[in-house]
Amino acid sequence: MKELLLALPAGRETRAREFGLVPAHMAYRVGPGPRLLGIQLPQGLRGGLMQVDCAGFDGGGDPVGCCRQILGECRRRSFRGIVCDFEGPPAGCLPRLAEILDRNCAAQGWALYVPEAYAACAPNARVLIPSALTHGTLERRVRAAQERYGRERAALAVEWVREEFPLPARGRGEPIAGEMLEEMLRRLEPAVFFDRGLCAHYFTYMRGPQAHFVLFDTPRSIREKLDLAQRLGVGAALLPGPEVEGNLEEIFGPGA
Repeated sequence: MKELLLALPAGRETRAREFGLVPAHMAYRVGPGPRLLGIQLPQGLRGGLMQVDCAGFDGGGDPVGCCRQILGECRRRSFRGIVCDFEGPPAGCLPRLAEILDRNCAAQGWALYVPEAYAACAPNARVLIPSALTHGTLERRVRAAQERYGRERAALAVEWVREEFPLPARGRGEPIAGEMLEEMLRRLEPAVFFDRGLCAHYFTYMRGPQAHFVLFDTPRSIREKLDLAQRLGVGAALLPGPEVEGNLEEIFGPGA
């Protein structure tokens, strides 16, 4: 795989580079105006990618000035690309912002990553395909994305899932904290299975008359997702740093 990214909270020290991972710094947000908002990073921090979200932004305004700020920060920090961590459907000026960043990143030779909803706005960008599924298979999902966007554009957005669903499972489940999942496993002692199609672990249990389904990831399932992406020729993957960075040895070490 050409590029493995690890999304990290602002300025956090990590062993990512020892395992060939490139940090994507979760320190930036598109705010009202729009303008670039940021958390103070260490003065000497250079390299990696810039990760920008848009939480709470209503999409109003002209994005040109904000794009200048984003591109200027990339030059100042020697970032080699941008991850647009935009949730939900494109709103307001965000499609134009993605279009401007796409054009400028292509001119600079920088990487740009966008969610699927923005794929048409940024034709040069890599398109982030979420790994979380409740039906079908991840392989089918990735192959469909490669056919739609092109083999070089499809990138895997790896999610570390811990979710509970009433059966039959639909959409996204209720998130479960890691401590709660561990407590459930101790208390229920369920039979845990690995679904190769979803590349995730699961178990079922009864809560009163209602059957429940719990889907969760471990270092093994993350490794399986990455192995699948590698086998399918996916060029890049984005990993969730807060969950993954404590498990780098298990995922990428010699015995993995």
